[in-house]
Amino acid sequence: MRLASKNSVVAADSRHVICRTNSASLSDFTDKRREATRPSAFRSENFERDFDSNTLFYDAVQVSKSKVALFAPPFFNLARDVATTTFISGAGTRKARTRRLDRHAQLWLDIPEHAGPIQALGELGSFAFPVSPNESEMFRDRRVIFTMSKDNPIEWILDWVRFNRDSHGADAVLIYDNGSSAYDSATLSAALRSVEGIRCSVVMEWPFKYGPQGANSWDHWDSDFCQLGAWEHARWRFLQNARSAMNSDIDELVLSKSGKSVFEAAEQSWTGLVRYRGRWIIGIDDGIRDNMHKAPHRHADFSILMPPKYQFSRLVMRRDANECLPKWTVVPARCPTHAQWHVHSIFSWWASYFCTRDFSFRHFREIGSNWKYQRTNRVPFDPSIHREDRALMDAFKRVDWDN
Repeated sequence: MRLASKNSVVAADSRHVICRTNSASLSDFTDKRREATRPSAFRSENFERDFDSNTLFYDAVQVSKSKVALFAPPFFNLARDVATTTFISGAGTRKARTRRLDRHAQLWLDIPEHAGPIQALGELGSFAFPVSPNESEMFRDRRVIFTMSKDNPIEWILDWVRFNRDSHGADAVLIYDNGSSAYDSATLSAALRSVEGIRCSVVMEWPFKYGPQGANSWDHWDSDFCQLGAWEHARWRFLQNARSAMNSDIDELVLSKSGKSVFEAAEQSWTGLVRYRGRWIIGIDDGIRDNMHKAPHRHADFSILMPPKYQFSRLVMRRDANECLPKWTVVPARCPTHAQWHVHSIFSWWASYFCTRDFSFRHFREIGSNWKYQRTNRVPFDPSIHREDRALMDAFKRVDWDN
């Protein structure tokens, strides 16, 4: 039997903490591994390296006073072994209820608080694990921005926080750090603690493989488990009591047509959800790029909108191919329990089919490391197609970038 013993919470102070998972790795107790479902013909050169075959589950969380949930990649070939596993704790012997979601799985157990470590017995082997506490009280009644980040310069992260603080009233931050090597969690947490007006923050260490991407916009999205697992984990471990929560990347800033906060809009919506589309902000080759002394460049250095590119979709509908897929802000307590928090929508919830025109976000092409694809190639300014985003420029003026 193996007992995973990890410190789940490291407190810098009571309001700004670093959290860790109580995960289970197959290699610690069995020779079995998760097998990919993608046909070999559609696997990239680095597919095997990037695929997470070893993580059985990311974390075990006391999601309520009477329930524990295990958040996991999909089980695939391991499903039968997992289904026959018995879980034993101070509360007795339990079988898990399995939720199968898009690129994500959960095991739910009827185990009360303070029941101690859980032992798993089954065909996969025998192992034990502690349960991570529920930190939802930390974010009670907070307006939270949450994201996943890896090695983004801290200057970018703080600019993203300050913008959302001054534009929308964000007062709390949850960052899933996906294995940064440029700095440690303590450095990032200290930086967040220095931002005025941020009442609490969590740096959640999430050191799991992100997973291979799809072949294009539509095909073979079957192996990138990491972020979908993180978003459901965020929902149940941290955000159940949040006043509202915004799903946003570091390179995305949300604009309001009326000046109204996107958090306020979600809170006042009869569904508890607002979803909105995005436009790209690009860099222009002005001949001085190599002479820029800012390191790194910042969001406020860019303001040119990428021009629309209209084409017909698979459903023969005219669409702007340069438009970004939607993002969303939600009141967690009003989200149906069966729904799945996804990157661009909330699955299995009818309210997520609609987008509002009252908000949109700007996606900064040069605030990124090109980890997914090369996107920072600049083009010469063409006054016939390029225009400055005045709404963005006005929003920048309302931000205190220094505090």
